[in-house]
Amino acid sequence: MTIKRYYKIALFALLAFIVYKVASWFVFEPDRINAFHLVPHDAMFIIETREPISNLEILSQSELWDHLQSNEQIALMSEKLNSLDSLFQSERNLFNKIGDRDLIISAHKISFDDYGFLYVADLRQYSKIDLIKNNISQLVNENYSVSKREFKGHVIQEILDTNTNEVLRITFIENQLVASYTPRLVERSITTSKNPKLSTDLNFIKVKNEIQDDGLFRFYLNHNQLSNYYGLFVNESSDIIDILERNFYYSGFQIEEESDRWLKATGYISGNSTAQAFIKALDNSGTGSLDATTILPNDTALYISFGFDDFQSLHQDFISILKKQENKTVEEYENGKKKIEEFLDIDLDRDMYSWWDDEFAFATLDNSNNSNYKSNQESIIAAIKYKDEDVMQERLRFVQEQIRKKSPVKFKTVNYKQHAINFLDIKGFFKWVLGGMFERIEKPYYTVIDDYIVFSNSPVTLKRMIDDYEGKNTLIYSDYYMDFIDEFSTQSNVFFYIDTNKLAHVGSEYLNKETQLLLNNQHDFYSQFTQLGFELKAKDDLFKTKAVMRYDPDYDNQVQELEQQVSPGIELVRNVVNLDKETIFQLDLFPSDFTASDYEQFYSNGQLKFKVPLSDGLPNGRYREYYITGELKISGRFRRGKQIGKWKAFYPNGKRFHQKSF
Repeated sequence: MTIKRYYKIALFALLAFIVYKVASWFVFEPDRINAFHLVPHDAMFIIETREPISNLEILSQSELWDHLQSNEQIALMSEKLNSLDSLFQSERNLFNKIGDRDLIISAHKISFDDYGFLYVADLRQYSKIDLIKNNISQLVNENYSVSKREFKGHVIQEILDTNTNEVLRITFIENQLVASYTPRLVERSITTSKNPKLSTDLNFIKVKNEIQDDGLFRFYLNHNQLSNYYGLFVNESSDIIDILERNFYYSGFQIEEESDRWLKATGYISGNSTAQAFIKALDNSGTGSLDATTILPNDTALYISFGFDDFQSLHQDFISILKKQENKTVEEYENGKKKIEEFLDIDLDRDMYSWWDDEFAFATLDNSNNSNYKSNQESIIAAIKYKDEDVMQERLRFVQEQIRKKSPVKFKTVNYKQHAINFLDIKGFFKWVLGGMFERIEKPYYTVIDDYIVFSNSPVTLKRMIDDYEGKNTLIYSDYYMDFIDEFSTQSNVFFYIDTNKLAHVGSEYLNKETQLLLNNQHDFYSQFTQLGFELKAKDDLFKTKAVMRYDPDYDNQVQELEQQVSPGIELVRNVVNLDKETIFQLDLFPSDFTASDYEQFYSNGQLKFKVPLSDGLPNGRYREYYITGELKISGRFRRGKQIGKWKAFYPNGKRFHQKSF
């Protein structure tokens, strides 16, 4: 063989090698692993994006993103998200190319009161570059130092920021770069890669497969971790959180930013056998209206609506489907229902369920704007829409009569503006009949407003609803609410509405100290996300969901608070200036508890405003009212709710202002 021939063979081999290398780079895929295989199963939530750099550039052009970046925590997370690229100087162009990679961010509880983030980025073809994997120390700038350690056959590189003393841990698992500022999250990712649970969970797969890959981001919520995440911020448990955690598995959303004012998401929720039975029953029964807005005051902080075409059909269908899957649960329910019916000699299907129409509504009111409605109890509402008022009243009278016959319980009734406010002093009755959502209304007051029978834990709340309904001060007359609700369907199976600032007032006492401090420090930031809504519609065995958040840069929290503040001096001046002989003894008294022995209210400085004894919810005895500085203002007597005898009113200096006999 000649030298020339050897040369040709060598040249051919070299060309073949080059072709192979080029093909392996551009054509042949490296060994790849699904990024979700690396996410530990206890992730509280997961954010996924295909093109993070491009999407961040889109967001950076919006007013909404500018506002998000003003939050210290979000700005810090964004900074850490970009820190991997900022580590490098000499290979800047290379990492800019890698920048638009598939990226996953997962949040995990790492201590009693804290959580950390895990970042997983798909390097694709760039995972072949050993320089990236093994020589990071040669790429970082002088502000960082790099050390290495091994964990289960993987090299973890620890990059110390000498300015902040923060340490970013990085490892490579096939095509994926895994990073975290929490060391054990990287270790757990390595362990998870050998035995993935989240990515092989059929309930997660079901939701993930329904979510489209377009849009800015995908967001996944692990319902099994809801109480852990909720507990980081709030001291009290939540019935809603408990229901979502106990009956549902995962939520998935595709997130879009359509304007500077709206952040929107669509997706799906998967649930257990009980939830699936409920979803299928709702799917069969159809959707219901959102008509409770006609009776809910403008100061509604939280509104939850359950809609259906016909409750009796829904109820029977739900029990029938659930019986095939959870027969023991159905047996327990039916035994409890039978005991109530036998004890009271009633038929719940005939006497209760037959007159229910197409909506259940639950709501919480914010009383911070109006001292007239303040009470020691949270203003909780449960409303049932009825079909025919005559049938409803007839059936309720029958149930009340049966309770009177079978138990020592007495009904109490107080009339207000032609509305009868009833009180049933029997603990847990409506929870037995109507389910766990009534758990916080143990001894309910109830009245009829428009097409709804409305239950509450406080008669003051019902009085306030009557006033707002007659004064047309309800959600349906609010342009701000109606503008928001236009983003949703007119009918749904389940609908959540949250006025975030009002809910912050209502729920502030339940927040832990750290969360209260965070909200106080960042009040201007959070207050401008003014409204949040969720819509759920049954589809097969999933809930199809839509979520909308409103950003309102014109909302000024400080102005709102100043408008609500009244100094003691101003309050005293108002008390004196407003003295009027024609109206001084016209008192609007409505106790917050019909079972209490006294009714009293206090000024904002803690000074007693008035006090009067009660009998069956009616003023009955000596009434005394005081100025904010403590001096007696009015004295008189009530008998069974009516003023009697001689009533006297005084100036703050003790001089008598007026006297009248009743």
